[in-house]
Amino acid sequence: MIKSKFILFICLMSVFIIAQVSFATPIFQIQLIYTVEQGDALINLAHKFDVTIDQIREANDLKENEFIKVGDKLIIPQNYEIPEQTQDKFSFYTKRDELSEYKLDLNQEYKVKIEKKKNKKRFDLSGLKTLNYYIKRGDNLYDLAKEFNTSISVLKELNDLDNNMIRLGDQIKLPINNLTPKEVLYHTISNREFELLARLIYGEARGEPYVGQVAVGAVILNRVIGSYFPNNITDVIYQPRQFSPVANGQINLRPNRTAYQAARAALRGEDPTRGAQYFYNPRTAKHQWWFKTRKVLVQIGNHVFMK
Repeated sequence: MIKSKFILFICLMSVFIIAQVSFATPIFQIQLIYTVEQGDALINLAHKFDVTIDQIREANDLKENEFIKVGDKLIIPQNYEIPEQTQDKFSFYTKRDELSEYKLDLNQEYKVKIEKKKNKKRFDLSGLKTLNYYIKRGDNLYDLAKEFNTSISVLKELNDLDNNMIRLGDQIKLPINNLTPKEVLYHTISNREFELLARLIYGEARGEPYVGQVAVGAVILNRVIGSYFPNNITDVIYQPRQFSPVANGQINLRPNRTAYQAARAALRGEDPTRGAQYFYNPRTAKHQWWFKTRKVLVQIGNHVFMK
């Protein structure tokens, strides 16, 4: 009887000791705080830390239309557990990879290296020319892929996207290798250049039919992409002794709605001139002998367009 009680006592003590050892190895949850830097966007941070945009928004009480700015401190809702303890030294792990080893002091801030997730590349993106694009209301990957003559898969790999979700205001890269020179102009023109193009059209052709105004805009763009003229709209328009509105000050007149529409049409690739780089009005132009040395392509309204 005494022997049985002794064995029972030993068993109970063993269970107690095992339980104490188990509780002696705590598992801590470490909160990751990220300071927003220049160029950061929620979509990039979500991919970098392997979470969703909604998880970041929820952890930081960000509203749907609220943006992050440089210097903001964001809570990244990822758990970093410390399953082992050895003489005050703890090993930090992500879900997959070991990061580094630190001596742990509670309530201290540590810098840890986040290994970028390595995905197998499906496409060769070397040498791909891109432009930075901010997502506007109504944008989706299908339409952007179609507009930039590429595929959704290329856009996802180019921007490290795990799904087709894009957010208003996020910045992504879009490839321009498959665009024509005029399509590149359309996507990269500044507001100032667009205004200047509309002013030149208005000054040169406000009395001409709409197609004639588009034609004048097309001439400007044909010069920009040509070999013998400056490579931007501003320098083409202000090139000395080229356009009368610059000389007589009419370039400063405010364009009407038709001039803006003609500028947009020319930027979208409409070209009634069939590639002309020159035009003149036979009734008003000086030095007409020079124009007669050029190849005439078409006459629209009062303007003759040449190459």
